[in-house]
Amino acid sequence: MTSLLQALNEHSALFFILAAISVVILGISKSGFGAGLGVLAPPLMASQSSLAEALAILLPLLIAIDLFGLRRFWSNADRRILKLIFWPAAIGMLMGYLFFSLITPKVLSLSIGIFTLLFLIQGLVMSRIDLKEAKPYPWLGRLMGGLSGFTSFVAHIGGPPITIYMLREKVSPMVYTSTLGIFFTIMNLGKLVPYAHLDLLNLNQLANSILLLPLVPIGVYIGFYLAKRLSAKWYFIIVKFCLLVVSIKLIADGLLV
Repeated sequence: MTSLLQALNEHSALFFILAAISVVILGISKSGFGAGLGVLAPPLMASQSSLAEALAILLPLLIAIDLFGLRRFWSNADRRILKLIFWPAAIGMLMGYLFFSLITPKVLSLSIGIFTLLFLIQGLVMSRIDLKEAKPYPWLGRLMGGLSGFTSFVAHIGGPPITIYMLREKVSPMVYTSTLGIFFTIMNLGKLVPYAHLDLLNLNQLANSILLLPLVPIGVYIGFYLAKRLSAKWYFIIVKFCLLVVSIKLIADGLLV
């Protein structure tokens, strides 16, 4: 109780308002629109705190969101895709741990933003000149899995890279969402020990996470509701739009002083 009261006193009302919005965005993104719109959450919260503190507060909430939808994810996930991307993602997370202190958030944001925007442009061009069904690209899955592991560890922005591969797989919205749900559940659980070793986790930050925990079901249920009721066509139109918003936001974060 003392830690909870201390957490309330340490931050402004604006911090908790933005943190609440961040948690709802994460819930929607991870349970319904896995395009990486949740990438907006860390910088939104970090605008009223440090990025390291925002990452630490969000990690338990990310795990709570993952576990909240785990049963539904498990029955609909594509095991073939998970086997393909898991080990590259694990290697990416290890690289993120080793180079955590050397990577600046601005460089990372700019790189991922440009990369994602180029993917969207390439997809638009290819849709105009090639109407055949997309071929599977295992190498792309491994590459994006590794990049997703790295960016997820250092800044919780693993969504855009892996979405680039998932969009090429042409799976249904529920399989798409569930596969990413299982993928990020494993990755987020894998961050706990390294984050503790890097001194990113402490009781005060955990207290903040507990205060925000009741908001988790709201975002998750909104995401599930939309994913279940939208047609596949409109679902992936919204996914690509979210990726566009995210790419512009990341590029802006990387360029602004």
